[in-house]
Amino acid sequence: MIYDQFFDFSRQLNVNVMAYEYSGFGKATGTPSESNCYADIDAAFKYLIETKKVVPSRLILFGRSIGSGPTCYLAERLSEGGTPVGGVILQSPVLSIFRVVFPYLRYTWLGDMFPNVDRVKRIESPVFVMHGTKDEIVPFGHGQELFLATPVKWRARPLWVEGGGHNDLEGLLRQEGTYFSCVLEFLREWCFTERGVY
Repeated sequence: MIYDQFFDFSRQLNVNVMAYEYSGFGKATGTPSESNCYADIDAAFKYLIETKKVVPSRLILFGRSIGSGPTCYLAERLSEGGTPVGGVILQSPVLSIFRVVFPYLRYTWLGDMFPNVDRVKRIESPVFVMHGTKDEIVPFGHGQELFLATPVKWRARPLWVEGGGHNDLEGLLRQEGTYFSCVLEFLREWCFTERGVY
């Protein structure tokens, strides 16, 4: 469904894109679950590293909405293993699943899914957060709090899209030409400089 968007992303930014589907979502077989989402991103990462011979520091992970969960999981795991990725982009991300339903929850409950707010604190890669101020599915505060939870050393300037909802950021920003320019600015300023990632 979003092939054209990924193709445009690749062309506009002059990058390669590898996309994957979660088990039980779209046309993928299997059962949707948090653990299967983690297994799926691990499999995609293994393919890139072992088959395509990509170095982790040359990878930029992009997680949108619920995809921010597997993205933060992998970025944290690789940081703790001493092989951090080149960067992390989180678009309309969740603090955690419980916090979407219970917005005033301050602590992670046992069994909470995709606890990004805890994971982002241990990511040792540049993190760029984008969120719409009128997001009707994942409240804007999730993006703000994830930005603040990111260690200052890795905290790129966020992109808050005034009036943006959950599924329209690309469309809103494309009209003014800022969607790709903001992502490219993050890549150039944080990922393709002294770390030698480009």
